[in-house]
Amino acid sequence: MYEDQHGLAEQDLDFAFLHCHRNAVENQKRILRYLVPIKLYRGRFPTPALLDKYGLDEFKPLVAGLMKGDLRTFSDGLVKYQDRFIRQGTYLLLEKCKTVCYRNLFKRLHRILEKNQMPLPIVAKTFMWLGMPIDVDEIECILANLIFRGYVRGYLSHAKRVLVLSKVDPFPTSAVIK
Repeated sequence: MYEDQHGLAEQDLDFAFLHCHRNAVENQKRILRYLVPIKLYRGRFPTPALLDKYGLDEFKPLVAGLMKGDLRTFSDGLVKYQDRFIRQGTYLLLEKCKTVCYRNLFKRLHRILEKNQMPLPIVAKTFMWLGMPIDVDEIECILANLIFRGYVRGYLSHAKRVLVLSKVDPFPTSAVIK
């Protein structure tokens, strides 16, 4: 996990969790404290029942924010439990999860607009409404990274300040980080 080999880390932690004795609840909880951030980064969300069962309430606002693309909820949760995540050594990985949050926000915006061309000033207004004022240049940078990583299929028209999305699967579900 600390060497950015998230696929291998997920595989090893899944194995450890599945083979942990069922009465070793504290060990299962320790494993999940590392497994949940890796799964979040890879776009997989734990169920509320799992978080409740192991008392992992610190992940609830993060999961809610990521699923909805709600940057405010995600950021507030990250700030609220920042000290705990830093002590665990998972803060930087969770900070990287913001990419998943951006993707889901743009996906929701695409569903609302029902268009394959998204004017970036409208996206900027969305960020403003969320209480996170970001200028169009920064939005372009975020989108360029999402496109580069395969989270979004499309291209940016810098001259027209528009995101042009693919007509076929603009937000691929297979775009998880390896």
